Amino acid sequence: MSPRGRGIDFEQRFRTSRWAEDLVISALNRDHNLLTVRLGLSEIQRGALLETNSTAYKIPDLLTYRVADLNSEETSMLERTDLVRTPLAELEPEGRYRFAIEKALVAFEVEFSPYRAAEMKDRHWQPRTEEHWNRRPLRNANPPTAPNIWVKEEDFGKLVAWEEHFNVPIVIIHLFDQESFAITLEDIKEFNRRYEAQPDEAIKLQVTTGIFKKEQVYDRVDAQGARERKIVFVSSPAAAMKVGDVHDVTVAAQVGLSSSKKYVAHTLFNGGRLVVSDEFLGHLNRLRTERR
Repeated sequence: MSPRGRGIDFEQRFRTSRWAEDLVISALNRDHNLLTVRLGLSEIQRGALLETNSTAYKIPDLLTYRVADLNSEETSMLERTDLVRTPLAELEPEGRYRFAIEKALVAFEVEFSPYRAAEMKDRHWQPRTEEHWNRRPLRNANPPTAPNIWVKEEDFGKLVAWEEHFNVPIVIIHLFDQESFAITLEDIKEFNRRYEAQPDEAIKLQVTTGIFKKEQVYDRVDAQGARERKIVFVSSPAAAMKVGDVHDVTVAAQVGLSSSKKYVAHTLFNGGRLVVSDEFLGHLNRLRTERR
């Protein structure tokens, strides 16, 4: 599937997202007794999941399974069929492929940012302790310049809706050159609950947890003067899990032509491999010890 009609900037980001997903799929494989497949295309689906519900859902990018939880027929189907092309109704409790949801260990939303993670200025930044905060409160809460995990608020609510409907925990993975980090959607939900319940404590909450909520300006490189302001959650490495190290990425540049006939340069990422940590694998195995 190709993201037609969305502009060259969207097209390049789409390709980079697919490359990042490929790294995760290759890493979470049978060497770790896991099987990872594509589910979504980073698009919003409305109504197809619940005909009686007008809620919009953001479908996670990937689903991961324990191979031991699948029978041979299910394993074969997942290995040869792209769930992106599976009608959404068939993943519902009455659908033909309901096992693909029922047996999923975890769902992943995958992001990528073009930074050399280990060399960023605040890579080892740590949240303030309660004692440090009490000695010297701050007037502002600014995220560190670090390999942070970014989640737009508009996507957050739609991911929560999907997670709660299907009862599959969602983990957001953010890849960089050199390293990768992750945070559970549940952790962001808990942070946001506290943030909204105690707005007077918002600055303290952010600098003592390492999760931030802020307004971010986004420019579209393929549309002159176009920009948007969006609320985002920014999770520092100190508040996240390290997924693993990223090796052997090749970086190149490509020039394209935007709809306004402006030349636009993009950074292209190819190759590479993600070496997943034992700590992260252990966390995945603890995610779904029980089903509600």
